[in-house]
Amino acid sequence: MNNVQISVLDEVVSDSKNIRQVKALYRALKTKDQQLIQKILVDEPVWDVSPGFPEGEIYRGMSEVFGGFYQKLLARVHTFGAFPDRFIDGGDTVVALGQYQITKTNSGLPVLVRFSHAWGIDDTGRIKGVWQVADSAQFFAS
Repeated sequence: MNNVQISVLDEVVSDSKNIRQVKALYRALKTKDQQLIQKILVDEPVWDVSPGFPEGEIYRGMSEVFGGFYQKLLARVHTFGAFPDRFIDGGDTVVALGQYQITKTNSGLPVLVRFSHAWGIDDTGRIKGVWQVADSAQFFAS
């Protein structure tokens, strides 16, 4: 018997075009594939990170998102990863529900922080940005 494990980020036949695009972005972010990220995102994406979450504010454009938000957030932690486990296609919006896995120090235990990402999709299928809500209390409790 073949024991192939399927990741939630793998494409499945029932995925809509927009869900496939959002999954592709999560994969590209995990592998830090800058060329693919730029192909998937619009030229000036908007990251609306919920107030209360570390570095929570609105970031506009690639340089603010990747040179501002992610750079500042990653400076606070040892490891950080987003693990979506459910996708809901609402047409021009795809919602991803999941958990961040964070370790704050090299020897620290991982902490799970629930999130909801609402990804906007434009008419050409490119991702306009994200509206993020997360359990900030869990982030700060770790």
